[in-house]
Amino acid sequence: MDVLLAILSQFGLYGLLTLGIAIVFAALRVVNLAHCDFAMIGAYAAATLTGFAFSWRVVLVLAATVPLLVLIERALLRRSLADSLGAMLVTWGVGMALRQIAEVAFGATPRSVAAPVTGSVELLGTQGPAYRLVCALVAVVVAGLVLLAAYRTRWGLTLRAVADNPAMAGLLGTDPHRLRTTAFVAGGLLAVLAGALYSPTLAVSPSMGFGLLVPTFFALLFSRPGSLATAALAALGVSALAVLLRIWLSDVVADALFYVVVIGIAAVRSRPALRRFVSWSRRFVVRPA
Repeated sequence: MDVLLAILSQFGLYGLLTLGIAIVFAALRVVNLAHCDFAMIGAYAAATLTGFAFSWRVVLVLAATVPLLVLIERALLRRSLADSLGAMLVTWGVGMALRQIAEVAFGATPRSVAAPVTGSVELLGTQGPAYRLVCALVAVVVAGLVLLAAYRTRWGLTLRAVADNPAMAGLLGTDPHRLRTTAFVAGGLLAVLAGALYSPTLAVSPSMGFGLLVPTFFALLFSRPGSLATAALAALGVSALAVLLRIWLSDVVADALFYVVVIGIAAVRSRPALRRFVSWSRRFVVRPA
């Protein structure tokens, strides 16, 4: 049970980050390399706005980040979307700028955030930190609501239409520019929420976003483009792998082996023969009438 709770807690963090970057990729077809640096903004807000209750810190940083996300998308990304590599480099530059600003403002020394809920709780005979369980449940509920919106609302239908064929979606009356702005803001806010929510469990530093980017990027890589459901499943798999390796091995060896495993899976998955085999095997799947 301890392992399941640890995987659930890790999935809450990686799930929010992966869903956020998947939303942006679905709408803009750009991997936002500054995505996890938005989580750093949320974490620093939780660490510095100590005059407010923790819940208000989360609300305030979410509200304050919206204009920044709109500015980045409209002033920087919109002009470079024709070149996907150029747009990705723009996001890389945004992330570097955010990290440098944070280091100048707060220094490079990691900070800690006091958990708003203390103590431990017993769940199915297992004792665990109360706040880890609370933030994991909140994150899972938010992720569930995002998936529900993606597959059961008009916004989700429009997002998938723009992801599949932006030109056709535009001819049918959808404004791709407005949807891309909305998607970028929504994805960025999920990252900010993840950083603020999990700040008591992380070392808050200017470089924390880069550390979170690697598992988030691989979870996006393992998912199907434009599919938020597979992004959530990929985040769950990456979370389980990270937790199990840390249980079986030391932290240093676990981190090294984690990168080896995910890079190996990505390399195997990218092989044309494997893609052809998967496509061929789908012909034998019995589809419901």
